[in-house]
Amino acid sequence: MKTPSRVDRLRGHPYRNIFAALVVVVLVEALVPDLIGGFRAGDLMIAVLILAALITTLHTQRRARVGLVLGVFAIAARLVATVQPDNPVQNAAVLFLSALFFGYLVWNILRDISTGDRPTAERIFGALCAYVFIGVLFALLYAHLEYRDPSISAFAVSNDAIVESAASETSLLSLFIYYSFVTLTTLGYGDITPVSDAARTLAWMEALIGQLYLAVMVAGFVADHISKGAQRDSS
Repeated sequence: MKTPSRVDRLRGHPYRNIFAALVVVVLVEALVPDLIGGFRAGDLMIAVLILAALITTLHTQRRARVGLVLGVFAIAARLVATVQPDNPVQNAAVLFLSALFFGYLVWNILRDISTGDRPTAERIFGALCAYVFIGVLFALLYAHLEYRDPSISAFAVSNDAIVESAASETSLLSLFIYYSFVTLTTLGYGDITPVSDAARTLAWMEALIGQLYLAVMVAGFVADHISKGAQRDSS
Protein backbone atom coordinates (compact mmCIF):
# COMPACT_ATOMS: atom_id res chain seq x y z
CA MET A 1 0.00 0.00 0.00
CA LYS A 2 1.38 3.36 -1.05
CA THR A 3 2.22 5.73 1.79
CA PRO A 4 0.54 9.16 1.35
CA SER A 5 2.99 11.93 0.54
CA ARG A 6 3.26 15.08 2.63
CA VAL A 7 1.34 17.02 -0.02
CA ASP A 8 -1.47 14.45 0.03
CA ARG A 9 -1.64 14.68 3.82
CA LEU A 10 -1.86 18.45 3.64
CA ARG A 11 -4.64 18.26 1.05
CA GLY A 12 -6.55 15.93 3.34
CA HIS A 13 -6.71 18.56 6.08
CA PRO A 14 -7.60 21.87 4.38
CA TYR A 15 -9.41 23.42 7.35
CA ARG A 16 -6.64 22.52 9.78
CA ASN A 17 -4.13 24.17 7.45
CA ILE A 18 -6.31 27.26 6.99
CA PHE A 19 -6.80 27.64 10.73
CA ALA A 20 -3.05 27.39 11.30
CA ALA A 21 -2.47 29.97 8.57
CA LEU A 22 -4.99 32.30 10.23
CA VAL A 23 -2.88 32.19 13.39
CA VAL A 24 0.17 33.11 11.30
CA VAL A 25 -1.71 36.05 9.74
CA VAL A 26 -2.64 37.36 13.18
CA LEU A 27 1.00 37.17 14.31
CA VAL A 28 2.25 38.89 11.13
CA GLU A 29 -0.33 41.69 11.49
CA ALA A 30 0.67 42.21 15.12
CA LEU A 31 4.45 41.97 14.76
CA VAL A 32 5.07 43.24 11.20
CA PRO A 33 2.02 45.35 10.25
CA ASP A 34 3.76 47.33 7.49
CA LEU A 35 6.42 46.00 5.18
CA ILE A 36 7.08 48.13 2.10
CA GLY A 37 5.56 51.54 1.55
CA GLY A 38 2.82 50.94 4.09
CA PHE A 39 1.59 47.83 2.28
CA ARG A 40 0.09 45.44 4.79
CA ALA A 41 1.22 41.86 4.30
CA GLY A 42 -1.87 40.66 6.14
CA ASP A 43 -4.13 42.00 3.39
CA LEU A 44 -2.52 39.74 0.80
CA MET A 45 -2.35 36.77 3.15
CA ILE A 46 -5.97 37.01 4.25
CA ALA A 47 -7.05 37.37 0.62
CA VAL A 48 -5.33 34.09 -0.24
CA LEU A 49 -6.75 32.38 2.84
CA ILE A 50 -10.38 33.30 2.29
CA LEU A 51 -10.13 32.21 -1.34
CA ALA A 52 -8.58 28.90 -0.27
CA ALA A 53 -11.31 28.38 2.34
CA LEU A 54 -13.98 29.03 -0.26
CA ILE A 55 -12.46 26.63 -2.78
CA THR A 56 -12.54 23.78 -0.26
CA THR A 57 -16.32 24.11 0.05
CA LEU A 58 -17.34 24.39 -3.59
CA HIS A 59 -18.70 21.14 -4.95
CA THR A 60 -21.04 22.31 -7.74
CA GLN A 61 -20.43 24.45 -10.81
CA ARG A 62 -23.11 26.96 -9.85
CA ARG A 63 -21.68 27.56 -6.38
CA ALA A 64 -18.19 27.66 -7.84
CA ARG A 65 -19.15 30.37 -10.33
CA VAL A 66 -20.87 32.48 -7.66
CA GLY A 67 -17.96 32.06 -5.27
CA LEU A 68 -15.40 32.89 -7.94
CA VAL A 69 -17.19 36.09 -8.94
CA LEU A 70 -17.63 37.25 -5.36
CA GLY A 71 -14.09 36.25 -4.44
CA VAL A 72 -12.39 37.97 -7.36
CA PHE A 73 -14.23 41.25 -6.85
CA ALA A 74 -13.83 41.25 -3.05
CA ILE A 75 -10.14 40.41 -3.10
CA ALA A 76 -9.38 42.82 -5.96
CA ALA A 77 -11.22 45.65 -4.20
CA ARG A 78 -9.42 44.94 -0.93
CA LEU A 79 -5.97 44.86 -2.54
CA VAL A 80 -6.61 48.03 -4.57
CA ALA A 81 -7.70 49.80 -1.39
CA THR A 82 -4.32 49.12 0.20
CA VAL A 83 -2.46 51.23 -2.39
CA GLN A 84 -5.07 53.88 -3.29
CA PRO A 85 -6.09 57.01 -1.35
CA ASP A 86 -9.21 56.36 0.70
CA ASN A 87 -12.56 57.84 -0.24
CA PRO A 88 -16.14 57.08 0.91
CA VAL A 89 -17.25 55.42 -2.33
CA GLN A 90 -14.23 53.13 -2.46
CA ASN A 91 -14.55 52.17 1.20
CA ALA A 92 -18.27 51.48 0.89
CA ALA A 93 -17.61 49.26 -2.13
CA VAL A 94 -14.84 47.37 -0.33
CA LEU A 95 -17.06 46.81 2.68
CA PHE A 96 -20.06 45.63 0.65
CA LEU A 97 -18.06 43.22 -1.50
CA SER A 98 -16.05 41.91 1.46
CA ALA A 99 -19.13 41.41 3.65
CA LEU A 100 -20.97 39.64 0.83
CA PHE A 101 -18.00 37.38 0.21
CA PHE A 102 -17.47 36.58 3.89
CA GLY A 103 -21.15 35.81 4.31
CA TYR A 104 -21.05 33.42 1.35
CA LEU A 105 -17.80 31.92 2.65
CA VAL A 106 -19.23 31.23 6.13
CA TRP A 107 -22.39 29.74 4.61
CA ASN A 108 -20.34 27.40 2.42
CA ILE A 109 -18.07 26.27 5.26
CA LEU A 110 -21.01 25.52 7.55
CA ARG A 111 -22.79 23.67 4.75
CA ASP A 112 -19.65 21.70 3.96
CA ILE A 113 -18.93 20.58 7.52
CA SER A 114 -22.59 19.82 8.23
CA THR A 115 -23.42 17.75 5.15
CA GLY A 116 -20.03 16.64 3.85
CA ASP A 117 -18.09 13.46 4.56
CA ARG A 118 -15.03 15.03 6.16
CA PRO A 119 -13.48 13.43 9.29
CA THR A 120 -14.82 14.77 12.58
CA ALA A 121 -11.49 16.38 13.51
CA GLU A 122 -11.45 18.24 10.20
CA ARG A 123 -15.04 19.38 10.74
CA ILE A 124 -13.98 20.85 14.10
CA PHE A 125 -11.26 22.89 12.41
CA GLY A 126 -13.76 23.96 9.74
CA ALA A 127 -16.12 25.15 12.46
CA LEU A 128 -13.29 27.13 14.07
CA CYS A 129 -12.43 28.73 10.72
CA ALA A 130 -16.07 29.76 10.24
CA TYR A 131 -16.07 31.19 13.78
CA VAL A 132 -13.09 33.41 12.94
CA PHE A 133 -14.64 34.54 9.65
CA ILE A 134 -17.90 35.42 11.44
CA GLY A 135 -15.86 37.71 13.69
CA VAL A 136 -14.23 39.38 10.69
CA LEU A 137 -17.61 39.82 8.99
CA PHE A 138 -19.03 41.68 12.00
CA ALA A 139 -15.85 43.79 12.21
CA LEU A 140 -16.49 44.98 8.65
CA LEU A 141 -20.05 45.96 9.58
CA TYR A 142 -18.93 47.82 12.71
CA ALA A 143 -16.28 49.74 10.79
CA HIS A 144 -18.88 50.76 8.21
CA LEU A 145 -21.29 51.99 10.90
CA GLU A 146 -18.61 54.18 12.47
CA TYR A 147 -17.26 55.58 9.21
CA ARG A 148 -20.37 56.19 7.13
CA ASP A 149 -21.59 59.17 9.21
CA PRO A 150 -18.79 60.86 11.22
CA SER A 151 -21.26 63.38 12.67
CA ILE A 152 -23.13 60.60 14.52
CA SER A 153 -20.76 58.20 16.26
CA ALA A 154 -22.04 54.63 16.46
CA PHE A 155 -19.55 53.72 19.20
CA ALA A 156 -18.14 55.36 22.31
CA VAL A 157 -14.40 54.66 22.58
CA SER A 158 -12.40 55.28 25.75
CA ASN A 159 -9.54 56.77 23.70
CA ASP A 160 -11.27 59.17 21.28
CA ALA A 161 -8.03 59.84 19.44
CA ILE A 162 -8.16 56.31 18.00
CA VAL A 163 -11.34 57.06 16.10
CA GLU A 164 -10.75 60.76 15.44
CA SER A 165 -7.42 60.03 13.75
CA ALA A 166 -8.91 57.33 11.56
CA ALA A 167 -9.02 58.74 8.05
CA SER A 168 -10.69 55.77 6.41
CA GLU A 169 -12.95 52.83 6.92
CA THR A 170 -10.08 50.42 6.36
CA SER A 171 -8.00 52.14 9.04
CA LEU A 172 -10.83 51.49 11.50
CA LEU A 173 -10.90 47.80 10.70
CA SER A 174 -8.13 46.73 13.08
CA LEU A 175 -9.91 48.50 15.96
CA PHE A 176 -13.20 46.80 15.22
CA ILE A 177 -11.65 43.38 14.63
CA TYR A 178 -10.55 43.65 18.25
CA TYR A 179 -14.02 44.79 19.32
CA SER A 180 -15.74 42.14 17.24
CA PHE A 181 -13.89 39.23 18.82
CA VAL A 182 -14.29 40.69 22.30
CA THR A 183 -18.04 40.78 21.59
CA LEU A 184 -18.17 37.37 19.88
CA THR A 185 -16.57 35.74 22.92
CA THR A 186 -18.69 37.90 25.31
CA LEU A 187 -15.49 39.07 27.00
CA GLY A 188 -16.61 42.72 27.08
CA TYR A 189 -13.74 44.89 28.32
CA GLY A 190 -15.93 47.98 28.02
CA ASP A 191 -13.36 50.21 26.31
CA ILE A 192 -15.60 50.31 23.20
CA THR A 193 -19.35 50.64 23.68
CA PRO A 194 -22.11 50.64 21.03
CA VAL A 195 -24.32 53.70 21.36
CA SER A 196 -26.45 53.78 18.19
CA ASP A 197 -29.42 51.47 17.72
CA ALA A 198 -27.81 49.73 14.74
CA ALA A 199 -24.52 49.16 16.59
CA ARG A 200 -26.29 47.81 19.67
CA THR A 201 -28.37 45.44 17.55
CA LEU A 202 -25.31 44.09 15.76
CA ALA A 203 -23.46 43.72 19.09
CA TRP A 204 -26.12 41.63 20.83
CA MET A 205 -26.67 39.56 17.68
CA GLU A 206 -22.95 38.78 17.47
CA ALA A 207 -22.76 37.91 21.18
CA LEU A 208 -25.75 35.59 20.82
CA ILE A 209 -24.32 33.93 17.71
CA GLY A 210 -20.97 33.46 19.43
CA GLN A 211 -22.49 31.68 22.42
CA LEU A 212 -24.90 29.49 20.46
CA TYR A 213 -22.22 28.63 17.90
CA LEU A 214 -19.75 27.31 20.48
CA ALA A 215 -22.40 25.64 22.65
CA VAL A 216 -24.24 23.91 19.82
CA MET A 217 -22.08 23.41 16.73
CA VAL A 218 -18.47 23.20 17.98
CA ALA A 219 -19.44 21.33 21.15
CA GLY A 220 -21.47 18.88 19.05
CA PHE A 221 -18.51 18.15 16.76
CA VAL A 222 -16.16 17.72 19.74
CA ALA A 223 -18.61 15.34 21.48
CA ASP A 224 -18.96 13.33 18.26
CA HIS A 225 -15.18 13.15 17.90
CA ILE A 226 -14.77 11.92 21.50
CA SER A 227 -17.58 9.39 21.06
CA LYS A 228 -16.05 7.93 17.90
CA GLY A 229 -12.64 7.76 19.59
CA ALA A 230 -14.13 5.86 22.53
CA GLN A 231 -15.85 3.43 20.15
CA ARG A 232 -12.58 2.75 18.34
CA ASP A 233 -10.78 2.13 21.63
CA SER A 234 -13.43 -0.31 22.82
CA SER A 235 -13.57 -2.28 19.57
